[in-house]
Amino acid sequence: MVSNRPVPDSVADVAEAFNRDGFYIAKGLYPAEEILDWKARIIDVLDAGGHISRDPTSTGVHVFMADVLDPFFRERMKDDCVVSVLNRIIGPNVEFLSVKSVYKNKFTRFGSPWHQDWYYWKGANKISVWIALDDATPGNGCLKMIAGSHFKRFKVKQVRAQNGFGWRIGNEEVAGLPETTLAVNRGDAVFFHDQTLHSSYPNTTGADRWSFISTYRDGSERDESTVWKHPMVVTGESVNVG
Repeated sequence: MVSNRPVPDSVADVAEAFNRDGFYIAKGLYPAEEILDWKARIIDVLDAGGHISRDPTSTGVHVFMADVLDPFFRERMKDDCVVSVLNRIIGPNVEFLSVKSVYKNKFTRFGSPWHQDWYYWKGANKISVWIALDDATPGNGCLKMIAGSHFKRFKVKQVRAQNGFGWRIGNEEVAGLPETTLAVNRGDAVFFHDQTLHSSYPNTTGADRWSFISTYRDGSERDESTVWKHPMVVTGESVNVG
């Protein structure tokens, strides 16, 4: 599917906001009705694989690499509305790597700790797109980010936890830093740098909070990370794909 929907804000506005803050919110990137269909489809996929749990210690996270992602979603990872924003942030050479479906609900309620995604894959920097499949609020577990934190790698500690997030940034590292609460509507998307400090609120209401998080990188930059074996070139060329 290729969308003809316009992306708000100019090239300069998007690039300036992202470079300054380490994240950029694209309001209404997808129509709410379309995103409801996404949610229904991903629930069907996860149900079929037994990946939806009532266990409160479940992470609520399932990863799909680019080469095994359902064709319906793989096509949407190169939708014009997403790629046009990525081109403004990354440049003309964009590779799609993987998607995480993430849910919070009446069973899975925990808030994620502060972390920087870079520690989970290392190598060249990546950009993730957090697409809201439901309205996300502080009550059901929306994101928090610290603007400007992408300029450094914070001291990390490794922990063993049932809910995942083994590489965490301690609260003492973020004490006093201004937090931004990212309450968003279904169809909004948050583009963020993999060094941007982020966490999420716990789900205190029990209302659904599903998201779809796709990850990309600049194809012109050599990446030593070994996480992705079969990336997909979305636009331009890649030095990582032989």
